[in-house]
Amino acid sequence: MLVDKSLQIAHIVNMNKKLNLDKIHESMGISGLNKAGLARKMDVSRTIVTSWFKGEKFPKPDKLLKMAVTLGLPFDEIVSRIQGVSEPVVAFRKKTNRKTKDAHIERAKDMGKLLELLVDFLPFENLEHPPTLKQPILEYQYIQKVAAQIRKNINVSSGKPIDFKMLINKFIEFEVVIIPVLWGNKENHENALHIYLPSSNTTWVYMNLDSNIHDFKFWLTHELGHVIAPGLKENEAEDFADAFAQALLFPENIAGKAYNKIKKLNSIGAKINQIIDYADKYIISPITVFKAINDYAAEYGLKKIELGKGFYGATTKFNKKFYRVSETLNDSKAYSASDYIRISNESFATPFFDMLKNFLSENDKSPGFIQTLLETSFIDAKEIYAELTR
Repeated sequence: MLVDKSLQIAHIVNMNKKLNLDKIHESMGISGLNKAGLARKMDVSRTIVTSWFKGEKFPKPDKLLKMAVTLGLPFDEIVSRIQGVSEPVVAFRKKTNRKTKDAHIERAKDMGKLLELLVDFLPFENLEHPPTLKQPILEYQYIQKVAAQIRKNINVSSGKPIDFKMLINKFIEFEVVIIPVLWGNKENHENALHIYLPSSNTTWVYMNLDSNIHDFKFWLTHELGHVIAPGLKENEAEDFADAFAQALLFPENIAGKAYNKIKKLNSIGAKINQIIDYADKYIISPITVFKAINDYAAEYGLKKIELGKGFYGATTKFNKKFYRVSETLNDSKAYSASDYIRISNESFATPFFDMLKNFLSENDKSPGFIQTLLETSFIDAKEIYAELTR
């Protein structure tokens, strides 16, 4: 008899965490709640609450958050981590200034635990990883030097734009698995998700294809920054990756020439137009150009370029001229599962879908596995599942 597939997935993603029942019972006592009362407030059945408390099932992130609010407890007092179990390390490339919540982190770690199941299907044969930075630091000249070395490695001069193929080849060199996803233009919390699995020393990067081409290029380069500086953590890692992406896409020598050219212009409009021209030439965001110029100015004690609020309106107008990456790759047509898999393989040279196909052929999994792994709708997961198992 086959085990229920949803229970299989639940076991995998929850194997290194458990409810902190002592703290939960203490808070329930203070609040005068029993299991039935807690169930009513959380809008679930008493049977579900009982299964949580017995460890037979584990609450989904949204239920954990609701339990925390109901009992007036911080999230980290609701859940206990089982010691000795290495868990995925996650980093988000967030949309605008959206706050990363505990539920986002838990969801990403759950996806990472499912990725662990695919490790045995990796096609990489190298016995060691390419070299990473010894002691990365957040210092202007150091980061420029790193970016210059990467440009040299991929054989592109400091005056030429970086193209997508060059970046993707570096990911292949570092044995990073790119996972292209269709997460919509606004729906998700993040546009990129970086997952490192300590137990297998593997790196996986989800990239949202429903993004502006210039932002997508910056995020892809940002993720490469994480790959070459794995020792950095949290805010320091994010700041380094941002600075590296900027330096690689618009290096110091170009930024210096741009600064000297723009400072001679008399009107704000002319300065903005010049930045737009650079962005168009190097296929990057005007904001990347603007920040690179002013970081150059700060490094050499020069007066910063001021553009006013009109610059961001001009940037929005600039971005509207371009299709999203997903539209460009599929000629603005709706994606079928076949299109999605083919384009991912061809455009990003990713082994992901071949690995997933091989895994599914050897294991009894349902579309729900793909739904959780790719954070997609069940309908889309069913179509991808059918395409991979036919």
